[in-house]
Amino acid sequence: MSSTSEREAYNVSANEQRKHATKSNLKAVIPTGLENVAAVTSDSIPEQGPTFRSAVRRPGSIAARGSSALNINKEELETGVIDKKEYLKPSTQSENKASNEDDNNWNVRNESLRSVPNYYPLEKSSRFVSDSSANEIATRISESCRMMSVQAMYDSDLATASLKTSEHVDIHLSLWQGKAPRYPNCIIVEAQRRKGDAVVFHHYCRNLLDAAQGEFNSDTFITKEKLEQKYTTIASELLEERESSTAAGTERENFLFALEIAAGLIKKDRMDARQLGMESLCLLTDPTRTGKETALLASKVVLLGTIHDENATESDLLQEELGIREAVLSLVQFGRLGEGGEFSPPNESNDEDNELPDEKSHNDILHNLALAVLSNALEVLENQTAKIDPNKSVASITNTFLDESTDISSRDLLRTLLGGLEQAEAKPHDACLSAKCLKFLFQASQKARRKARSLNAKQIVATALDIGRRTHVKLEEEAQKVITALEKPDTEEGDE
Repeated sequence: MSSTSEREAYNVSANEQRKHATKSNLKAVIPTGLENVAAVTSDSIPEQGPTFRSAVRRPGSIAARGSSALNINKEELETGVIDKKEYLKPSTQSENKASNEDDNNWNVRNESLRSVPNYYPLEKSSRFVSDSSANEIATRISESCRMMSVQAMYDSDLATASLKTSEHVDIHLSLWQGKAPRYPNCIIVEAQRRKGDAVVFHHYCRNLLDAAQGEFNSDTFITKEKLEQKYTTIASELLEERESSTAAGTERENFLFALEIAAGLIKKDRMDARQLGMESLCLLTDPTRTGKETALLASKVVLLGTIHDENATESDLLQEELGIREAVLSLVQFGRLGEGGEFSPPNESNDEDNELPDEKSHNDILHNLALAVLSNALEVLENQTAKIDPNKSVASITNTFLDESTDISSRDLLRTLLGGLEQAEAKPHDACLSAKCLKFLFQASQKARRKARSLNAKQIVATALDIGRRTHVKLEEEAQKVITALEKPDTEEGDE
């Protein structure tokens, strides 16, 4: 019995030693702490017969792994999905700064082009260009914008451009990288109308898309512009003949009725009504749109405040009743109107920083329209001085207008117009109209030229001229005419 008990004890001891050795070998062979590897437990050893075993899965930290596996799936899921923040990001001058460092206004690399997102319908106003690089297309478009005098803000990183025409039409331009199977291997140029007249948009859009394909010819465009001016002159002459055959009293009554409507619209508190009233004044002061006689009467109201001549009657409206000159000067000088459309001098309650975005945008449009009205009236004054006042010269009428505008607004009009030229980079359309007004004032008045020279006008106009050469042809032309008018020699007699 003793020998049997000793053998059983020995076998048990041997089995325990083998079990311990097996555990040690397994721990040495199977490493621990690996990601996604089952950990070795106390029962992970060979045993005879079926046993239940437990395994603990240790996934690695997502932060430690960089979430590579999840990123791959996420990128696949988000491919072609629109990032609204990125796509609707507005262009800024700071973004345009890098593109203006080179000779071209807009530099775009092919690598920066984005593919057309899924579920994104392209506008019908799009072109597919397959034989040019992105930079070549961008250069052609920027040059066409310069020739058409379109204000442009370029974003080279997103390959987009925000355009604004002189007719207050906003256009958003985008360059896309076309890929199969939806689009061939090409560059897509898309133009979207964001604001403004649809007919005017298509006129500009056609030229922009032609420029993207290299089919825009600047000489042909200039020739068409000159032909349009020629046809407009012929049409105005025919209109003048028609006016001469019409009774003078009837024409005068129609003009006064139209002027009453325009003045009434300006005095309303609605934004659309005020804009419509200023647009009506633009038409009434333009001889090519309404005829010379109507433009003459409207220009007298804008410059002199009332109709006053030898044919004046009690039916003629007075300055206080109309308030047109005060409204135009308020918009030109301060960029705003009062509550009832009256003159609005600056004060703490009318701080521009407190304006809402829609209100500011509306006032900018009214400011531009007021500059257009003033430039039309000054042009009529230069061409038809004798009809405005046969007893006074153009210099005398111009000086009277400048003095009265200072008395009304307590601000020098020349200084305001020169300030508009200083903002040529941000508002080239306003700067172009300001230059046009200054041209007529300098050509007519020697006093205005002398005062402008003391305000460092030549340097201001030279800076605007340089901006016009790079981005805005019409601004370049008007600035050059202003410099020519400033260099006009003074006479010893002075203004008569």
